[in-house]
Amino acid sequence: MNILLVHGIGHCEGDTDYYASWRHTITASLLAAGAKSTPVFTEFAYDDLFAHGYAGPDVYAAALLELAGSVSLHGLTDAIGAGTDQTRALESPSDWMRWRLGMVAQFVVDSALRRQLRNRMHRAVTLQPPDIIAAHSLGSLVAFDYLRNDPRAALPKSTLVTFGSQIGNLFVRNRLWPGRFTLPPVKQWFHLFNDADRVFTAEVPLQGSPAFTEVLTASPAGHAPTRTAEGPGYLDHEATQRDVWSVLATPAATRDFTRSVAVQRAATRKPRRRALLIGINAYPDPTHRLSGCVNDTFVMSSLLQERGFDALDIRVLLDSRATASAIRTRLEWLLEGADDGCERVLFYSGHGAQLPGYSATETVDHMDECLVPYDFDWSLERAVTDNDFFRLYSELPFSARFSAILDCCHAGGMTRDRGLRDGAPRIRGLAPPDDIRHRQLRWDGEQQSWSPRSLLPISVRYRRAGDAPMTGQNRATYRLGRGMKLRGSLSRAAEQQLIAQKRGLYLPVLFEACGESELAQEYRHGAESYGAFTWTLAAALRRSPRLSWERLQRVVAADLASRGYRQQPVLVGASAPLRRQALL
Repeated sequence: MNILLVHGIGHCEGDTDYYASWRHTITASLLAAGAKSTPVFTEFAYDDLFAHGYAGPDVYAAALLELAGSVSLHGLTDAIGAGTDQTRALESPSDWMRWRLGMVAQFVVDSALRRQLRNRMHRAVTLQPPDIIAAHSLGSLVAFDYLRNDPRAALPKSTLVTFGSQIGNLFVRNRLWPGRFTLPPVKQWFHLFNDADRVFTAEVPLQGSPAFTEVLTASPAGHAPTRTAEGPGYLDHEATQRDVWSVLATPAATRDFTRSVAVQRAATRKPRRRALLIGINAYPDPTHRLSGCVNDTFVMSSLLQERGFDALDIRVLLDSRATASAIRTRLEWLLEGADDGCERVLFYSGHGAQLPGYSATETVDHMDECLVPYDFDWSLERAVTDNDFFRLYSELPFSARFSAILDCCHAGGMTRDRGLRDGAPRIRGLAPPDDIRHRQLRWDGEQQSWSPRSLLPISVRYRRAGDAPMTGQNRATYRLGRGMKLRGSLSRAAEQQLIAQKRGLYLPVLFEACGESELAQEYRHGAESYGAFTWTLAAALRRSPRLSWERLQRVVAADLASRGYRQQPVLVGASAPLRRQALL
């Protein structure tokens, strides 16, 4: 068995026997699992390319800030230091930045460096074809970049094992491999993930592929490849022994694993339809409470069941149970296993809001549109933003059907003087408190007044006024369901090319109660309250069950206008799905 070892960050070639613990751990694990012979190791080296191509800290400064985000330098130092070799002498701060964070930034920015790394990787796998590639941290980026972006790469008999990896990190994806994740040209891929690893690691959104397995290796050792005083590392974790080395030790074990995965996936095939319905009336602050949201969820549940959804495949979160954490958990349930032809529906009735978002330099540089859960407190942790579920929907196959129906305001531009008098219809959007609103404002000394801060567009491509449904009227708002954190870096030509390759980002059908600066209102039906948008939508589909999304939008807009509501429903999605029948 030939195994190629690829190290991560940290100037690892300064240690002449850096891979010793890797070799010992992997060998012992494979032999314990039944391997008949000691594996042969090839050690991949690449630090010299980083040293030769280094262009100075200023060249990588912007990428470094974008990568680091809002995490403090002290926190990053602790996390990365814990996962790298501790036998070397303490480095100066400049050396630490150069050979830790700087390596990731350099890799992302320098296309010539990546080309050199791909060439070296190709020579290595050609001279000694590996049965296993074990790649840590930055090394996993090097290996994955070769496998994904080099047309010469084809290793159909090799297994990729990545750990402490930034492959799924949003910044890295945005820069290096935007679009849908696809399996690289290998036989199978094991991705080891430890949520206690703070070195920009991320899960890989490739769930459902029979050749991909994510192994959870929870350990306080964080980024360490092998055991430390804190606990087991990635390679010697009991989950890795059970789910990786025992599978790869012998050909028979690999075949049995492949068969068992196929059988398990066939046995646990998800239902074709699922729906998640969320309604919140009883917000803790009495001034925020609504009346019709719980009723809306029952209206939608009855409508979906009339259209063929099984009651067992509809889950509901109401009032105090609809916390941010609970909503995120249910979103995972909603979108897991959404294969070709599956239909998934998200319905939300409650408040909407917009949160000022901070850049890596701790300045407000964008807005985050969000749903307002029961425990909302104007923080990202207690809000549901696009970032919370775009990794789930952006990887869906184009033939999957995911629609999000949102009966709430977007709260863009709302101020407190537009609040409601007693007895007026309730509005489903929250204006920010003054301390939050202050983040969005600047003082105009000449005019002696407060005015909104100027925010840069989040995408060069989406800069026109007509792009507001994607990026907000200020062109700087990450809106729900749009996936702009990845889509924003793509030109139209690049996105069309990804779509042609079936690697384009998925865009759900989004049907929203009103425009960004409009108000989503409630409707009184006798003694009962409902969302005006939800009530009108349900009535339209009951009158005409075969309406397409486009036709439904026009009918609901006309009905709301005839009832005196000044809200124009918004429909966003790819052109083909919008022409299909709504809620099949």
